[in-house]
Amino acid sequence: MVTVAVMGILAVVGVPAMAGLIHANRLAAANDNLTAALQLARSEAIRRGASVTVCASTDGTTCANQAAWTRWIVRGRDNAASAAGPEVIDIMRDETPTGSIALQGPAAGVRFRPSGMVDSAQALTVCMPSNYLTQNQRVVTVMLSGGLRTARADGGGTCP
Repeated sequence: MVTVAVMGILAVVGVPAMAGLIHANRLAAANDNLTAALQLARSEAIRRGASVTVCASTDGTTCANQAAWTRWIVRGRDNAASAAGPEVIDIMRDETPTGSIALQGPAAGVRFRPSGMVDSAQALTVCMPSNYLTQNQRVVTVMLSGGLRTARADGGGTCP
């Protein structure tokens, strides 16, 4: 009987801690995927000598003018294919976050110039609604230079 009581106490303590760990890992993975997409866009803009945009998308091919990013793409001009005729847009990455991950970003997206810089600093918030995480948001700031900075934020368990 004592063994069952001890197991019950361990389960009550362990389950919330495990849920918090799972939520933290999902949030970190979504943040890493967004950061990788932004870094890809910057490097492709420099390599191609053309603007590359990371933006919300509903169909995986065009940018949607919305602040809630349920899916995002990295898109830019394909210089080789566009040289022979009309402009061809290349989709370099198409990503949909899994689970209850929410992403808020600029409605127009983040556009990297051929220099790798952006016109104005932008902030994107990756969030996971959870009562198990004290800091359930990651704010990714794209600086004017095109560099990235990530900070943790407390959303009170909810998302914007």
